[in-house]
Amino acid sequence: MDTIGKYQKVPFSKIRELVIDVVEQGLLKHHVKVLLELDVTLAREYLRVYKEKQGVSLSFTGWMAKCIAQAVSENPQVHALRHGHTSMILFKDVDILITVQKTINGEEIPLPFVVRKANEKSVEQINSEIRSAQSQSVAKGAIMLGSNPWFARSYLWIPKFLRSALGRLITHDPFYIKKKTGTVGISAVGMMGNFNGWVIPISPQPLYFSLGGIVRKPGVIDEKILIREYLYLSFVFDHDVVDGAPITHFATCLTSLVESGYGLFTST
Repeated sequence: MDTIGKYQKVPFSKIRELVIDVVEQGLLKHHVKVLLELDVTLAREYLRVYKEKQGVSLSFTGWMAKCIAQAVSENPQVHALRHGHTSMILFKDVDILITVQKTINGEEIPLPFVVRKANEKSVEQINSEIRSAQSQSVAKGAIMLGSNPWFARSYLWIPKFLRSALGRLITHDPFYIKKKTGTVGISAVGMMGNFNGWVIPISPQPLYFSLGGIVRKPGVIDEKILIREYLYLSFVFDHDVVDGAPITHFATCLTSLVESGYGLFTST
């Protein structure tokens, strides 16, 4: 008796090999996970008003990038990178990698786009860069917006053991990492659907965030119970370069920025 039932055999995309490589390098990091619930009621209301008045939307992810960039600039050790065995590099500029979903030949592909000096840019400037990246044409096989398509295609055919060795070599060079991927990453998985919960990220970067779902539930404001909107935010940090106390200061700073709608009220 046939108990397998109907099935379909489909090709395994070569681009998925790149995702596997990144995850494997991320698992080698001594990351610690942090889960937060942030009240984004004020920010979400402003974003709705902005769209009504201006006729265009501001990216929630772009605004979060602004808040994260500011918090990192005030606590630079959280995105430090080791340089050899005796030193660390503390970067002044906060370059943030944002994963942009692109459809190539009917296949959804996560492609990284780096917002340079996000700590010095307005929400509108970051929003404009993200929108431009989302509309940019990308050739099949490209692994990064702006990358050389020939190198992208060639990389995917390099034997696995050589790619792994290359990955380990690259992740030990702080200046190469800063140039190619920035030091902070954001994945907005929760923005793609409606679910309640956190997404735990895996990345070789020293600081990486996942935006989870947004849920309406009761909260206490000025001794009153009100319905608020809460964002499930998770991030991982590299315990090799930073300890719990600085991360606590960073998380407190980030919470204050997010819940006050930082950067939005200067928008026109």
